[in-house]
Amino acid sequence: MENGVDYLRSVVDHLTAADPPAPRDLKYAVLHLQAAAEVLLKARLLQEHWSQIFKEPGTATRKKFEDGDFESCSTQAAIARLRNVAGVPVDQKGEKALNALVKSRNALQHFGLTTPARAVEARAAEVLSFLMDFIHAELPVEEESKVEEELAYVRARLSDIQAFLKQRHDELRADLEKVRDVTVQCPLCAQWAVVLGTGIGPLSCRFCHHGWSSATLAAVDAGLVQVDGIEVVDCPECCEEAVLVGLASLASAPGHRHSLCFACGRGYAALLLCESCGCHYAPRPDDAGMCLECSTVDSHLFQRPVQSAQPEQP
Repeated sequence: MENGVDYLRSVVDHLTAADPPAPRDLKYAVLHLQAAAEVLLKARLLQEHWSQIFKEPGTATRKKFEDGDFESCSTQAAIARLRNVAGVPVDQKGEKALNALVKSRNALQHFGLTTPARAVEARAAEVLSFLMDFIHAELPVEEESKVEEELAYVRARLSDIQAFLKQRHDELRADLEKVRDVTVQCPLCAQWAVVLGTGIGPLSCRFCHHGWSSATLAAVDAGLVQVDGIEVVDCPECCEEAVLVGLASLASAPGHRHSLCFACGRGYAALLLCESCGCHYAPRPDDAGMCLECSTVDSHLFQRPVQSAQPEQP
């Protein structure tokens, strides 16, 4: 517990060392935040039984535990065990934030820091908020203890970070309010600030300023949705391969998922496969299972020429 809180203090120190934080500060903020999350989640599992922090609880022995000679479970496994064994509610928002943190840590380890500073800051604030609530609910701390003092320090610094995020939101709110029907969530900073409808050019998050091609953003966004059957297809309207089928959400209706083109911003309540060419199309009344183009060609091919009336022979 004390070790986890010490990591949290390091995180807020690195995130508030400069404005914006330097690359080195961001690197250690991500690494220490991931370490803090693992330590604190497993601290709660320890309250259930020491074997629960093993990767394979069935192979756990007391000697291995006391010697620290074992491989511990992953963050995802810890979340599952907290829910299923300890009965601890971990909401989907918190789980998504923790999973995104794991991906950021892994990318940092292999490729270095490539995420914009503001995106790291926003994501870190989300995980920090979750962990502070988790500590309060599941890991009671003695009053006037060293750990309580450290937590008070973390809360104060976290408030500074959240104040910046609120200020940034206030600056963007007026412009983003006008385009909520074509605005999606940024996969990096998790803010609803990526405006679609710009065509084939790159898209950019207005909050963290990271950019993608339209198709890439669709694929990245899909990767954050924890379901099977993710599909990105050509848009029937603009023909770009940028339609996220059935899984996209807009700022105007964040809980509703439908098919959406990340290039032109066109939304589709449903998409069907053309029985003739195999491409996706928006269904129409009496479309006979074909897109408009194939339906037009089919109609032309089977149209019989009108016979002109011939005068009767005398």
